[in-house]
Amino acid sequence: MKGTILSINAGSASLKFAVFDAAAIPSRGRLPTALLHGEIQAPGGEPVLHWTRAGERSQRHTPAATRGDVAAEAAWLVDWLAHHCNAPRPTVVAHRIVHGGTRYTQATRIGPDVLRDLRELVALAPLHQGPGLAGVEAAQVALPEAIQVACFDTAFHAGHTDAERRYAIPRVWHDRGYQRYGFHGLSYDAISHRLRHFLGDRAEGAVVVAHLGGGASLCGMRDRRSLTTSMGFTALDGLMMGTRCGALDPGLVLQWFQHDKLSPEAVSDMLYRHSGLLGVSEISADTRDLLTSSDPRAREAIDLYVASIQRQLGAVIATIGGLDALVFTGGVGTHQAPIRAAIVERMAWLGLQIDQEANRANQVQIAGPSSRIPILVLRTDEEAVMALQASTLCEALAAAPA
Repeated sequence: MKGTILSINAGSASLKFAVFDAAAIPSRGRLPTALLHGEIQAPGGEPVLHWTRAGERSQRHTPAATRGDVAAEAAWLVDWLAHHCNAPRPTVVAHRIVHGGTRYTQATRIGPDVLRDLRELVALAPLHQGPGLAGVEAAQVALPEAIQVACFDTAFHAGHTDAERRYAIPRVWHDRGYQRYGFHGLSYDAISHRLRHFLGDRAEGAVVVAHLGGGASLCGMRDRRSLTTSMGFTALDGLMMGTRCGALDPGLVLQWFQHDKLSPEAVSDMLYRHSGLLGVSEISADTRDLLTSSDPRAREAIDLYVASIQRQLGAVIATIGGLDALVFTGGVGTHQAPIRAAIVERMAWLGLQIDQEANRANQVQIAGPSSRIPILVLRTDEEAVMALQASTLCEALAAAPA
């Protein structure tokens, strides 16, 4: 392939991007290295772009687009890359799309029919699907000649067995797509590409990856493939998160509807935006704020968060039949040493033991000398996986008969 691939990763809290030389994408599944990458966030409400060109120091810029308006951000980004960074005009744009449903289980070229199908899934991932599709539409306008590719978070879990995918509900509803999908698949895919470098043959064993960030989930792997994950039909399930509830008795939702007469919109808003760490602490959804707070509600929220991870971690380990390595990734997973330490302490009965100094330094290897199981801290790279998937798809399209 010629030209460049632009990966756009539009989320609820940030927009990440990276530019890759299409001709330099490895052909054997290794992750490519970006020519430049960055992220638009809005700490304190003001948008800020941090970006880095390969081999250079990180730089800061104030974008003109409002954080959260993904369409405007994506349009601004394309223009900024061309005029500020002198980056070649992308020939391919890879988009992170959270939900692919039952139909889309691998990277797919985006056309009108695909876009229509993906819009129908917005209700299943309201914090992410809409922003992802807004980024697609903006890129289509800004780069009409580029190939637009959807890369799905659900795809990494598409090989789950029926026992992992089904809910115990009438078959007719399962057949309509009411089943467990799992998310954070691009992150887990990225980690799977790095495991052999750090674990050797042990990478093919029972490995649990904890993606801990604003959203959070666990993935249990064997042979570096997903066997189980903590999220289900939507990104609400599983672990307690920043503003999301995690696993919840469905009877509680029925109670809100039938007894408290809450509307579906009110319940949805509560469970997606006002629960989790924020709902319990009433202070913040950010573990950094809670760890430094003296308010007992902050401690209670952190304890509940860690207990949620402990409970789900035990279930994942049981499902994959053991534990050969534990990996932390995501913003919290890679930067919050106290959270990692608390989780490992609760799982000490498995033979896990942490090196406190290595943990505080956020080193890659944080297992202590008496730990029977390796414990790793690995940065994920969703944008690199997206570029790899888009490159593979474009090569297949080019090789297909006319």
